[in-house]
Parts: sequence; structure tokens; C-alpha cells
Amino acid sequence: MNKLLSFTLLISISSYGCGSCSGDGVNSNAVDSGESDSGESDSGESDAAADSGGPDDAGNYAPSCAITGPLNGTTQNYDDDFAFIVSATDTEDGALSGASVVLRSSLVVAPLGSGVSVTATLNPGVHVVTCTATDSLGRTGTGSITVTSRSPYARINHPGNGEVRPVASSIPFVGVGNDFEDGSLTGASLVWTSNLDGQFGTGTSFNSLLSAGTQVVTLTVTDSNANTSTDSITFTVTP
Repeated sequence: MNKLLSFTLLISISSYGCGSCSGDGVNSNAVDSGESDSGESDSGESDAAADSGGPDDAGNYAPSCAITGPLNGTTQNYDDDFAFIVSATDTEDGALSGASVVLRSSLVVAPLGSGVSVTATLNPGVHVVTCTATDSLGRTGTGSITVTSRSPYARINHPGNGEVRPVASSIPFVGVGNDFEDGSLTGASLVWTSNLDGQFGTGTSFNSLLSAGTQVVTLTVTDSNANTSTDSITFTVTP
């Protein structure tokens, strides 16, 4: 009786401990679980490979924008127009123009204008002018130059550069000086000098005799803030 009970108990324990075993005693659940884990790992590697395929906008290149005129470093009088010429292109869209191209100055809040040809007067100072081109997908490209708007400025209108004058003839001298704040400058604000004769006159218009030789005549204008500007000519006075 004791032997029969022990045999029955042994069979029960064996069946309970390997209920998931295959015929060769290997736990089939454990194998299935391992295959499942391996499958999940393979799926993760596949997702990572898909993510490394590149950015969503691959192939969409930013446009280029360049100011081709005036030349970088140009200086003009404050009341002269600056004529800006722009070249803007995009690989996908081609040439850009109109509202797609905007010009701005570092010294001005509002845009100078839009398009590939913009004319603007600039207040005195050194301006960094930047063009910005925007393509159909919103990508931008920029280019910049530096220009100077000059104030005050001097200009000799007469005599002309390179002229020849006889020493015995009185020469008419005509010039102007303008300033952004002061407007037209007159009187002692305009001083005329010669490399051979020194200072020989003031004002916007007068006549004077000069010594024979190669004359370099300079007009210097000064505004109310003691800012100056000059203009010069070279001509010949014959004996």
C-alpha cells in the first residue's frame, strides 16, 4: 500500500513540474518566449533603420541671394538714390523676384523694398544692406553689402577738371555744399584752397586769379556739427 501511494505521488509531481514540456523535456513556452523577444528586437532595428533615411525636406535646397549693384563699399551723397540690383535663384523654383526678394538696411526699420531692382535714398551713415530670398517651401538665403550715405558733401561745379586757363584771366569758381540737417551750406562754410596759392576764397560763387602751374583746387565744406567733406579738381594755368 505504501509503495502504491509513493508511485502515484511521484507521477503527480513529474506531471506538474513539466506540464509545458515537449516530448524531449524542453519547455516549449520558454522557446516561444525567446522567439517572441527576438522578434521584438528585430522590429526595433527595422524602425531605427527607417528613421535614418534622412530629413523630410531632403532635396529642398535653400535659395541664393546676392546684391550685384552698387559695389560693396560704395559711398554716395545722402540725397542721391542708391540703385540696388539683386540676383536671387532657387534650385527648385528657378529665378526669384517680386515679394520673394526683400531688401533691408541695418539703419532702417522698414524694408527698403522688394524685387530684384530697388531704388532708395538712405539717411547719412554706414548701412549694411541685406537681401533675403524666400522659396516656395519657405527656405531662405541672404546676401549683404555695405554702403555709405555721406553728409555733408561738397561738389565743385566750375571750372571743370583738366581745363587750361591763362594766368591773366580771372577764373569763375562755383561749388555747393549740402548737409542732411543743415540743408544748403553757404558763406564761410565753403572754403576754397589751392596747392600753389593756399586759401583763395569762400562761398558758393566768386572769381579769382591763380598762379601759373598745375593747380589742385579743393573745396571743403563744414556743417554746424563740424563735420566736413571735400571735393577736388586739377587744372592748368598757363603763363
